[in-house]
Amino acid sequence: MKYLSWITVAVLTLMLYMLSGTLVRSEGVIFELPETGLKEGEPAKLVVLLMPHGRDTFAFFDDARYVLDDAAQCAQLGEQLSERAGKTGSKTLLALADRRVEAWVLMKFAAIARTSGLEKILFAQRRQEKPE
Repeated sequence: MKYLSWITVAVLTLMLYMLSGTLVRSEGVIFELPETGLKEGEPAKLVVLLMPHGRDTFAFFDDARYVLDDAAQCAQLGEQLSERAGKTGSKTLLALADRRVEAWVLMKFAAIARTSGLEKILFAQRRQEKPE
Protein backbone atom coordinates (compact mmCIF):
# COMPACT_ATOMS: atom_id res chain seq x y z
CA MET A 1 0.00 0.00 0.00
CA LYS A 2 2.91 2.29 0.79
CA TYR A 3 4.40 1.87 -2.68
CA LEU A 4 1.05 2.44 -4.37
CA SER A 5 0.85 6.02 -3.08
CA TRP A 6 4.38 6.81 -4.36
CA ILE A 7 3.56 5.31 -7.74
CA THR A 8 0.36 7.39 -7.91
CA VAL A 9 2.29 10.57 -7.10
CA ALA A 10 4.92 9.72 -9.73
CA VAL A 11 2.31 9.00 -12.41
CA LEU A 12 0.39 12.22 -11.62
CA THR A 13 3.62 14.24 -11.74
CA LEU A 14 4.53 12.70 -15.09
CA MET A 15 1.06 13.41 -16.50
CA LEU A 16 1.16 17.04 -15.34
CA TYR A 17 4.63 17.46 -16.83
CA MET A 18 3.49 16.08 -20.18
CA LEU A 19 0.33 18.19 -20.14
CA SER A 20 2.17 21.41 -19.26
CA GLY A 21 4.26 21.21 -22.43
CA THR A 22 1.18 21.16 -24.64
CA LEU A 23 -0.50 24.01 -22.78
CA VAL A 24 2.48 26.35 -23.01
CA ARG A 25 3.20 25.73 -26.68
CA SER A 26 1.26 27.84 -29.16
CA GLU A 27 1.28 27.93 -32.93
CA GLY A 28 1.97 31.17 -34.72
CA VAL A 29 3.54 32.86 -37.70
CA ILE A 30 7.27 33.51 -37.57
CA PHE A 31 8.04 36.87 -39.12
CA GLU A 32 11.60 38.11 -39.43
CA LEU A 33 11.93 41.84 -40.03
CA PRO A 34 15.07 42.91 -41.86
CA GLU A 35 17.13 45.91 -40.82
CA THR A 36 15.94 49.18 -42.31
CA GLY A 37 19.23 50.57 -43.58
CA LEU A 38 18.31 54.00 -42.20
CA LYS A 39 20.58 55.81 -39.80
CA GLU A 40 19.44 56.24 -36.21
CA GLY A 41 17.09 59.18 -35.87
CA GLU A 42 16.42 59.38 -39.61
CA PRO A 43 12.67 59.22 -40.22
CA ALA A 44 11.16 56.96 -42.84
CA LYS A 45 8.16 58.77 -44.28
CA LEU A 46 6.81 56.00 -46.50
CA VAL A 47 7.13 52.45 -45.19
CA VAL A 48 5.38 49.31 -46.41
CA LEU A 49 5.50 45.87 -44.81
CA LEU A 50 5.38 42.81 -47.10
CA MET A 51 4.43 39.54 -45.47
CA PRO A 52 3.57 36.15 -46.98
CA HIS A 53 0.63 34.22 -45.58
CA GLY A 54 -0.30 30.93 -47.18
CA ARG A 55 -0.57 31.45 -50.93
CA ASP A 56 -1.09 35.20 -50.64
CA THR A 57 1.28 38.06 -49.89
CA PHE A 58 0.01 40.98 -47.85
CA ALA A 59 1.22 44.57 -48.09
CA PHE A 60 0.54 46.70 -45.02
CA PHE A 61 0.55 50.45 -45.66
CA ASP A 62 -1.13 53.26 -43.73
CA ASP A 63 -3.06 50.94 -41.41
CA ALA A 64 -4.55 49.03 -44.33
CA ARG A 65 -3.90 45.54 -45.66
CA TYR A 66 -3.69 44.84 -49.38
CA VAL A 67 -3.51 41.41 -51.03
CA LEU A 68 -0.91 41.58 -53.80
CA ASP A 69 -2.55 38.71 -55.69
CA ASP A 70 -5.73 40.79 -56.21
CA ALA A 71 -5.58 43.31 -59.09
CA ALA A 72 -8.20 45.62 -57.56
CA GLN A 73 -6.34 45.81 -54.27
CA CYS A 74 -3.05 46.43 -56.09
CA ALA A 75 -4.69 49.40 -57.83
CA GLN A 76 -5.93 50.71 -54.47
CA LEU A 77 -2.42 50.32 -53.02
CA GLY A 78 -0.96 52.27 -55.95
CA GLU A 79 -3.47 55.08 -55.42
CA GLN A 80 -2.72 55.19 -51.69
CA LEU A 81 1.05 55.28 -52.32
CA SER A 82 0.62 58.10 -54.84
CA GLU A 83 -1.58 60.10 -52.46
CA ARG A 84 0.80 59.72 -49.49
CA ALA A 85 3.85 60.51 -51.63
CA GLY A 86 2.16 63.74 -52.69
CA LYS A 87 1.34 64.69 -49.08
CA THR A 88 4.79 63.95 -47.66
CA GLY A 89 6.80 65.15 -50.65
CA SER A 90 8.90 61.99 -50.39
CA LYS A 91 9.65 59.96 -53.51
CA THR A 92 11.44 57.19 -51.58
CA LEU A 93 9.69 54.12 -50.20
CA LEU A 94 11.16 51.73 -47.62
CA ALA A 95 9.90 48.17 -48.13
CA LEU A 96 10.34 45.78 -45.20
CA ALA A 97 9.91 42.25 -46.52
CA ASP A 98 10.21 38.90 -44.84
CA ARG A 99 12.80 36.64 -46.43
CA ARG A 100 10.02 34.24 -47.46
CA VAL A 101 8.52 36.80 -49.89
CA GLU A 102 9.24 35.54 -53.38
CA ALA A 103 11.26 37.61 -55.84
CA TRP A 104 8.43 37.92 -58.38
CA VAL A 105 6.21 39.45 -55.67
CA LEU A 106 8.91 42.03 -54.91
CA MET A 107 9.14 42.89 -58.62
CA LYS A 108 5.36 43.18 -58.87
CA PHE A 109 5.32 45.47 -55.84
CA ALA A 110 8.17 47.55 -57.30
CA ALA A 111 6.12 48.01 -60.50
CA ILE A 112 3.11 49.19 -58.47
CA ALA A 113 5.31 51.67 -56.59
CA ARG A 114 6.92 52.98 -59.79
CA THR A 115 3.57 53.56 -61.49
CA SER A 116 2.39 55.46 -58.41
CA GLY A 117 5.16 58.02 -58.89
CA LEU A 118 7.82 56.83 -56.46
CA GLU A 119 11.38 57.17 -57.68
CA LYS A 120 13.32 55.03 -55.18
CA ILE A 121 12.34 51.79 -53.48
CA LEU A 122 14.62 50.58 -50.72
CA PHE A 123 14.33 46.90 -49.94
CA ALA A 124 15.87 46.36 -46.51
CA GLN A 125 18.25 43.47 -45.99
CA ARG A 126 19.23 41.79 -42.74
CA ARG A 127 22.96 41.61 -42.23
CA GLN A 128 24.20 38.09 -41.68
CA GLU A 129 26.06 37.54 -38.43
CA LYS A 130 29.63 36.41 -39.01
CA PRO A 131 30.52 33.27 -37.04
CA GLU A 132 33.41 33.78 -34.65
